[in-house]
Amino acid sequence: MVAGHYAAALITAAHKVKAPFWLLLLCSQIPEFLWLLLATLGIEPTLPASIFDATFANIEVDMRFSHNLVPGIIQGIITGICVFAFYRSTGVALWCSALVVIHVLCDYIVGFSHQIMWYSSPAIGLNSYRHMPYIAILIELAFALGCVAYFQIKRTDRPLGKSRLTWLYLLFAIGILVWMPAAKIPLRSWFGF
Repeated sequence: MVAGHYAAALITAAHKVKAPFWLLLLCSQIPEFLWLLLATLGIEPTLPASIFDATFANIEVDMRFSHNLVPGIIQGIITGICVFAFYRSTGVALWCSALVVIHVLCDYIVGFSHQIMWYSSPAIGLNSYRHMPYIAILIELAFALGCVAYFQIKRTDRPLGKSRLTWLYLLFAIGILVWMPAAKIPLRSWFGF
């Protein structure tokens, strides 16, 4: 998943967790930010090196520290400890931890191949970006739109107005579907450079 992870923050927000929304968005993407940092440092290399040559079907990713199950759980625990230290709220800390782990679990369905621990451990991810990238993007879209609907249903005391709700649906739909062309055709081919 790419943009769909942000939608998971709406699940937490729907439960009226007393935390700033930006914190929920940040926690929902911690494995992604860690991966980008580790890829930049050469610890989790990604090929092809240029995003303009990459497609979901041809990219080779090494996400052993950022997206495998055990490291993801460890990230969730560390996130929870840090959030608790700052907010002194067990509920906020647990929800923020859950967002990190939800990120990793979602990537087992929509994402690349991931293992339990390291590359020598069993792969449990579907590797849907490699085998069925268009369907994977549509699954991500369904997840995100489901999160928006859940948010609206749970917020009975303050539901979003029709205009804001429409914009929220559009934001996720466009943010996810924009990746559809890059599922099998590199951006360099689309933009001609």
